[in-house]
Amino acid sequence: RHDIYTYSGVVLVAMNPFSPVQLYSPEAMARYARAASHAADPHLFAIAENAYRGMVNDRRNQTIIVYGESGSGKTTSAKYIMRYFAQAHHADTNDVQMSTVENQILATNPVFESFGNAKTTRNDNSSRFGKFLDIKFERERQQIVGGRIRTFLLERSRVVYQPPTERNYHIFYQLLAGADAELRARLRLDGEYAACGAFHYTNQGGAGSAAIPGVDDAADFAETDASLEMVGIDGTQRGHIWRTLAGILHLGNVEFSGSESTGSFVGAESEPQFAIAAELLGVGEAKLRQWLTKRQIVTRHDNILAKVNKTQALVIRDSIAKFIYARLFDWILGPINASLLPTQVDEGQTSFVGVLDIYGFEHFEHNSFEQFCINYANEKLQQNFNHHVFKIEQEEYRREQLENWTFIGFQDNQPCIDLIEGKPIGILALLDEES
Repeated sequence: RHDIYTYSGVVLVAMNPFSPVQLYSPEAMARYARAASHAADPHLFAIAENAYRGMVNDRRNQTIIVYGESGSGKTTSAKYIMRYFAQAHHADTNDVQMSTVENQILATNPVFESFGNAKTTRNDNSSRFGKFLDIKFERERQQIVGGRIRTFLLERSRVVYQPPTERNYHIFYQLLAGADAELRARLRLDGEYAACGAFHYTNQGGAGSAAIPGVDDAADFAETDASLEMVGIDGTQRGHIWRTLAGILHLGNVEFSGSESTGSFVGAESEPQFAIAAELLGVGEAKLRQWLTKRQIVTRHDNILAKVNKTQALVIRDSIAKFIYARLFDWILGPINASLLPTQVDEGQTSFVGVLDIYGFEHFEHNSFEQFCINYANEKLQQNFNHHVFKIEQEEYRREQLENWTFIGFQDNQPCIDLIEGKPIGILALLDEES
């Protein structure tokens, strides 16, 4: 029957069917638009409509939090919620066409999925960052006039390391699969460097890990390129993005030689790709070589350049790659927000509905600090869920003296939260002390 939704108090509980379901058609949107609270069946659209009604009737900003384990369907759910806000209420003004801003808001989905999602052991399209989108409505007409996106906790370590069977961010594979011959030649992604298996940063998942069943990376690259244009990033800027991504790939293939006594230096076999990386990243070879193989010690009176060994040079290489990708990810957000929130919009005359899509709980063999922070955030959200569903709801049942009701016990995760945030010997406190 595909009854994948139910309510638990104010919380909508969803089960991922792991197959297409016919629950999100325009007819379904029309059925939920203006429906009384809980009058229709439980659905994402009902939650979205309740938030919209709360913003309009109570004149209070609203936020929808989407959370759960990795692979539970959070990203897809957030996309349907955004689509509902963009499409469901055009009948208010007899306008059946979405505005430019509404189209731009929907166009951000393929952009952030390409640059912020990756294949993991549990999910072929796992969000590896958190995103908060506030959709701004003009108070009088209740129509979308703008939006703003904030991102947080991008998993930077994925750029340089992927466990077996996993992938780097989708955009690297899309670029390698979808770039035309002219672009490949400019980015030096032709010949022996034409496939993801040729690069250290995209081949660590092992044989077969690069392919995702049912996913066409070349088609997704075309969609990402079109979406970047839709959200205000022009052809020249997109060219710079592709150069930066290709530069990161070539930089990841640079290896080092040397000894403890001589220090490290770029290996002879890596010189061609080192030169390509420097060219694509727009930095001088001498400077890049210096900061890959040296470290600066700052004293009171002078700055001293010290040698680093091969292992340290690899750490520096990976640190540079992670930093560049994180800055690129943040930079892309700038033009997007500039196009989503035109300067003529008076924010003082708007209300918003926010959608918080927090990436899910994961447990890997090697867990990044970003994943630790997200797991902590998910524990806090689970505690909030326990409070609303088990404590508040069952207290209400007790007051109403419901017959045949047996108290449902639950595992309180407060000890886990105390382990992380407790003072003075919680994990975060100890990390602060060590840093």
